[in-house]
Order: sequence, then structure tokens, then C-alpha cells
Amino acid sequence: MKSMKKIKILILLSCIAVGLCGCDDYNDFTSKHVYDDTENPYLRVDAEAKAAINMEFEVGRFEAQIVKLDDYSDKFQNEMNMTVDQVIAGLKNGSILFYNINASKGNWDKSEMTKGTTGWYYNTAGGVMSDSETQTASLDIDTEAKTLIVNVNEQAKAGTILNFNVGFAIDGPDYDRYVRFAFNVSVTDPSLIIASVSIPEGDYSNTTIDFNDYAETISYNLGLSVEEFLAKLDTETGGSIHMSVINIGTGEWDVTSDYTANPPGYWINNLGAVCSWNDAGFSMFAETNSDDQVLSIGRAPALSAGTNFTIGLGYKDIEDETKFFSFIISVTLE
Repeated sequence: MKSMKKIKILILLSCIAVGLCGCDDYNDFTSKHVYDDTENPYLRVDAEAKAAINMEFEVGRFEAQIVKLDDYSDKFQNEMNMTVDQVIAGLKNGSILFYNINASKGNWDKSEMTKGTTGWYYNTAGGVMSDSETQTASLDIDTEAKTLIVNVNEQAKAGTILNFNVGFAIDGPDYDRYVRFAFNVSVTDPSLIIASVSIPEGDYSNTTIDFNDYAETISYNLGLSVEEFLAKLDTETGGSIHMSVINIGTGEWDVTSDYTANPPGYWINNLGAVCSWNDAGFSMFAETNSDDQVLSIGRAPALSAGTNFTIGLGYKDIEDETKFFSFIISVTLE
């Protein structure tokens, strides 16, 4: 038994000796890995090198949001010992690199730019993509203006949230001297009001939604009080705010149909589209009552109790289409 133990010990010592002989010197154990052009270097974690940028985009009012690199001049100086101008010059001569960062994997992402020569497109998960049609967001760098520019796809829906990271690094065997921008992008819809109503039994009976209950929403989106909003409806002299029916599935506003109920108002069919009284499928009417400051939702005759509909209605200033608000209304017939 003792002989067997001695044999095992000798074998182990021999393996260690062979391993040591295979090393040219001590540095083979301690030197950092040098990354070649085909590898994505690891990301050295440094909270001080990170700038967190929160951006909120409002549906229907998407405009580019800009980060001025000069606003982070102290961070560039502290982390890279460079001015912003020196960083920009380095991008042009190749001494400074600008790449994405894969935060989940903890490494730099050296993917080629997919938005021309100035930036990348991102999917909903924050991954780099090349398809400009299905992208959720994009980032560009403007070296002349020294800015980063973030845009959101016009088709992005409220509730969309994505994160992506980009960084500037000094080129070398690693990218340990860097500044990182972590973008947290969200899409919101402060113009949207969700409501549920029940309409009492009886032909042409109705219920109402009080605009005063949503005065803050109206003020935020139109810059008007409830009284001012109602006075600017296009049924009033010189009014520019038009009421529309909205397709719930596509979000498209019907801006071509004439009012078919008491204006501003519409008859709406069982599919949620504009119709006229007594058309096939006519089911509800929605009328704006300026005197009472309410939106009136009523029912067509001979409809069964328990029937449910969902309709979309909106108000938009045709002279400034960034000013609007809308309803999605769940309607139950009693």
C-alpha cells in the first residue's frame, strides 16, 4: 500500500515538473492576454468610468435626443487622461476606439457599424442589428458636434424598454482605459387615457366621461385648460382641434371621415370604425358635449346586454400635430 502511494506521489511530481519546463519564464503565468483583431476584449469593471443616461421618448412626438460629450469632460480626463477634443482626434487617427459593450457578457463588442459609418441599430433586447426597418432604436456619433444622437423607430410602442452601452477606449493590448455610456431608453405614452364605461339598457341610452377628470392630461398634451380645449374644437369658429376615431389594432387615426353623429362626434360600428346611423353593424355613438364638458358614449338600438366593445378616440390639433391626446375605452352594454 505504501509503495503504491509513493508511486502516485512520484507521478504527480513528474507532471508538475513537465508543466514548469514547458514555460519559458515566470511571465507565462502572470502576463495579461493580448487580444487580437478577431477577439472581443473583456470589460474591466469600473463604476467611475460609467455614465448612465436615461432617455424617455413619447409616442407620436419622437425626436432625437442628444448627449454632449463636453458635458462629460471631467470623466474623460479622469479615466483616460484626455480632453474631449483629444478623444475626437484619436477617433480620427485610430488611437481611440469607439465600440458597443455587451454588459451581460462583460466584454466589448467590436461589431461593425450598421447605420452607415456613424452608428448602430438596436433591437428590443439592446442587441446590435442591421435591419433599419425593424430596429427599435439607433445611436449615431457626430464627431464634428461632439455628440451622441439617439433615435427611436416611429413604430415603437408604449412600454418598450431597452438598454445598450457604447464606450470610448484607448487602443492597446486591452481596453482598460475607457469611458462608457449606458443608455436606458423607454417609450411612454402620456397622451393615452384608458377608460371603462357601462351603458345602461335602453335604445340610444348613453354614459359620459368627464373631461375635467383628465384636466392634467389635456394640459400636458395640448397646453390648454379643459375650457380652452373645448373652445378650440373645429366645430367652433376658428377651431383647429379635430376629433378622430382610432384603429385599436394599428393605432392609425382616421383623419378623413366626416363627423357622422352630432359634431364633433361619430357613429361607430362593431369593428370600431366610423360608420353612419343604420349602417350594417352600427353599434355606438361618441359625441363631444362642450356645454357639459363631457364625452358621451351611447348605444344603438336592439343590442344585447353584456355585449362588449373597445373603441379608440382622439383629439389632435391639425395646426400642430404634436399636440394630441387619446382614449382607449372599453364599453359594456348593460
